[in-house]
Amino acid sequence: MATKQKKRKQRPNRIVDKLIVTYTRRARHDIAQWQAALALAENPERPRRWMLYNIYRDILLDPHLTAEIQKRTLAVTGASYRLIDKNGKDSDRTELLQREWFDKLLQWILEARFWGHSLIQIDTLHAGEIDRLELVDRRHVVPEQGLFLPNMFDDKAIQYRDPKYYRWLIEVGEYRDLGLLNKAVPHVLFKRFAQSAWSEFTEIFGMPIRIAKTNTNDTEALNRLEQMMVNMSTAFYAVIDYDEAIEFIETAKTDGAVYDKLIDRSNSEISKLISGAVLGERSPGGSRAKEQVGKNISDQITAADRRWIGRVMNHYVLPKLIRLGYPFQGLRFAFDVEPDINQLWEITSGVLNHYDVDPEFIRTTFGIPVTGKKEQQLGIPDDFFD
Repeated sequence: MATKQKKRKQRPNRIVDKLIVTYTRRARHDIAQWQAALALAENPERPRRWMLYNIYRDILLDPHLTAEIQKRTLAVTGASYRLIDKNGKDSDRTELLQREWFDKLLQWILEARFWGHSLIQIDTLHAGEIDRLELVDRRHVVPEQGLFLPNMFDDKAIQYRDPKYYRWLIEVGEYRDLGLLNKAVPHVLFKRFAQSAWSEFTEIFGMPIRIAKTNTNDTEALNRLEQMMVNMSTAFYAVIDYDEAIEFIETAKTDGAVYDKLIDRSNSEISKLISGAVLGERSPGGSRAKEQVGKNISDQITAADRRWIGRVMNHYVLPKLIRLGYPFQGLRFAFDVEPDINQLWEITSGVLNHYDVDPEFIRTTFGIPVTGKKEQQLGIPDDFFD
């Protein structure tokens, strides 16, 4: 007789079931709207973040901002991790975290750096393990007051820190923090306005002005000539009468460099905000030393992100998982420390001048297939036998 498979347990008190989905209005935002949204989010008596977070969702359509956030996120979510005991030894229970839901958890925890706050709901359980997580729509959350708004435009709210809800929630971030995206908003808006103005400039001044001349007073002929100029578009030819002429007037010789500089400055400010430095081909006056300094700053930010996530995991997430039945007592979460290969090679090269080094260490650390020790050869001058 076939055994019955355990069904996924849909647990009670799920606050997202009470959420009223609303239409996301995509509008062109400006600095005045951002300032109004910021004032609403910082209202001491009735803070609401939905307007500000709508702007956040809009600016995340910017490719450069998206790339910088992905780069910083992947440096954390792509790193290896483990559970260790009090003696620092690896635990085989790390395997219980190697699930899709845990990858999303790490991402949403780090996103609190950008948004200011993340509220994550444990959605379903299967065979005693978490099967699915869900990120509560941030626009419906008021972390300053611990409120969940089923309708973001209404004052009717649920106290999500009530134990019957909070047992199944993971909350990350400072209650009044609005995140790094708040500082990125003006730079993305300036960049967007510059691109729009540059597009209009190109449309107006990118091609020579065409003027059609005729000495006829015939309305039908004038209409025909006007329609021909409209339909001419980017064509290289036109059919006209002997007494008609078309002239081309070149526009001012400029390439819109002022717009390009504003876009570059906006991108560099975004890079410094998210990654700590401007790296790569857009780095002005770049050099190897400058790139290395920028990389060091970026590495420090990554290390800080990992330490912060480690504290969140050890002081908040793991205790919650233990209460849900996970066997993590006495264990601690840690990211694997990645050695600096360049620095390690310099140290190894120095040691090789005085001591023998295990070939297996060379193979596993640097990927160099060492086959054995090189024999010392006598230095004989080329003209010795002449």
